[in-house]
Amino acid sequence: MIPALRVRRLFHTLEEYQGVDVFPAVVDPWLDEHADAVREALAPLATFGGWARTTYEFGDPLETAYALSRVSDALIYDSQPLLPAGSEAPWAHDLHEPERWPHVPLDQYLAVFARLGMNPIGDVAFEPFFHEVVHVAQTEHPGAPAEITGTVWPGLMFGEMLFSRTGVTVRAGAQHLVAGIADLSPLHDVFMRRYRETSDGSLGWGSNSQWRTDFRRDYVTDAAFHFAVDEEPDSDLDILGEPRGLTPAERSDLVRHRCLTRPLQDPDAWQDACPGGRLTVRRT
Repeated sequence: MIPALRVRRLFHTLEEYQGVDVFPAVVDPWLDEHADAVREALAPLATFGGWARTTYEFGDPLETAYALSRVSDALIYDSQPLLPAGSEAPWAHDLHEPERWPHVPLDQYLAVFARLGMNPIGDVAFEPFFHEVVHVAQTEHPGAPAEITGTVWPGLMFGEMLFSRTGVTVRAGAQHLVAGIADLSPLHDVFMRRYRETSDGSLGWGSNSQWRTDFRRDYVTDAAFHFAVDEEPDSDLDILGEPRGLTPAERSDLVRHRCLTRPLQDPDAWQDACPGGRLTVRRT
């Protein structure tokens, strides 16, 4: 069985599991049987510039990584805060009923992905490449940079490739991150979050077609952060040839954070704002 299908079966097993302790019952046996094959299938993605899709093959490394990212989302879901009171349930919640997913302690979560060749991101200063904003405490000083105040779940690297960002709470000035936007606006290129709406290429597709979604690849090297490396270069036009309505800084923030972080210069652009195009940001 190809590795992508092995990972898909694990996700569906987690989705249907009714027991108390899913780790010894489901996850550990799955790792014993499949971890080596899945780690080997992902290995070409570990280095920036080390793999590119030349011809499509079902279950290739991008689809395997995407399937595994859904397993990751299922395992960290219960560690996240609830939707704010009065919020409309995201479409992804209606489709997948994630409140049924089993709880897995975060130390077990890290053990799962260590078996698959991944390492925790660890303690680093706030950087949108590494960190997903779960909650913003707004400071009185608009220019105050974002500062991490807590960790909600750990992030993971697979070599130079980002697998998942660390979920963090932050304190920040409104020139950088605005409470209610940076922590609640729709999160793109992510399958599922408990506390906010998400959007990825799987939503709205059938039971098989949804798994042909590609994993978004971001890499860090000594010189730069490389975002969405499989995308075409960004442009000022959307796929219909119309202006997107975002400034270059707004587009950059949207790609880096995977969500809007502040009010837009053109409020009419809010509804259709989504990341587009690869981006390279030099490290300082």
